[in-house]
Amino acid sequence: MLKKILGGLNQRKVKIFLLFLACSTLAWSISKLSESYESRANFELVYTKFPDSLLLNTKETDYLVAKIRASGFQFLGYGITKGKIRVNLQEVNNKDNDYFLTDTELKVQFERQLSNTVSLLELEKDTFFIDLYKVATKEVAINPNITIDVASNHILDGGLILEPKTVSIKGPAKEIAKINEVFTAPLVLTGLSNDFSEKLLLIKPEAIDNTILLQEVVEVSGKIVEFSERAFEIPLSSVNILEGYRIKTFPNKIELVCKASLESLKTMKLSDFEVVVDYNSLLNKESKYLNVQLKRTPANIYSVQLLTGKVEFVLEKL
Repeated sequence: MLKKILGGLNQRKVKIFLLFLACSTLAWSISKLSESYESRANFELVYTKFPDSLLLNTKETDYLVAKIRASGFQFLGYGITKGKIRVNLQEVNNKDNDYFLTDTELKVQFERQLSNTVSLLELEKDTFFIDLYKVATKEVAINPNITIDVASNHILDGGLILEPKTVSIKGPAKEIAKINEVFTAPLVLTGLSNDFSEKLLLIKPEAIDNTILLQEVVEVSGKIVEFSERAFEIPLSSVNILEGYRIKTFPNKIELVCKASLESLKTMKLSDFEVVVDYNSLLNKESKYLNVQLKRTPANIYSVQLLTGKVEFVLEKL
């Protein structure tokens, strides 16, 4: 019984000792990590603000080693997650088609982005080369990949509206020469009875490696209006008649059906239309028929259909 009690007391002492040891070690570690050190850290470079004529040739991430003064906690953080430095390439140097930044230029950008408790001492390289290449730019049309189905008695008024209508592409001259248009992501709209507006991603053309789109989104919109139909009976006139003759047609009026908005149909007049027969269009002078041509229509209609395509005629001498 006594042995068990003594054994329990000894185990308790061991546990207390280990607890104090852990606490002491933790306190010592915190104290040490709070102190400043000089060492090297690896930073990931994120390139920004490329000159208009240049692009990055490699898809691999660039890193740069820098000697810094920082606390142990900060070095511990850099060991877990590499620091990122945004590098502005607007003032990149060029010599014999080699592009680079000097350590002085990089230091300025580094120091702006490091915290106040971190000091930059030196960079691993005095010249940092960047794998850039010259490119050309080109404006190409945007082709909307859209399927539209409007509600009954409705129509898309004026076609699709794109903003912008074109997009700039940048890449090697030989590569962009093959590209004449850029498609949007597909979109299907059904049962439309109201105006619409959608933002769509632009799809990078296939089989191009080094070309980029300088804009990624286009806004596509359209006006949906309700339409109706109205029939008109238009007097038929004739042109290019032989001198000393006149043409008499059967019938002398042509019926047509016009499709437009209700507001437009209310204001339309017969004089807004012109329907003619042209004697010069007659290929076979023995024929008794002339084709009917629609010469003038109002600007605000969607479609017009002639119900008669040809008429019988006779030439009468004056």
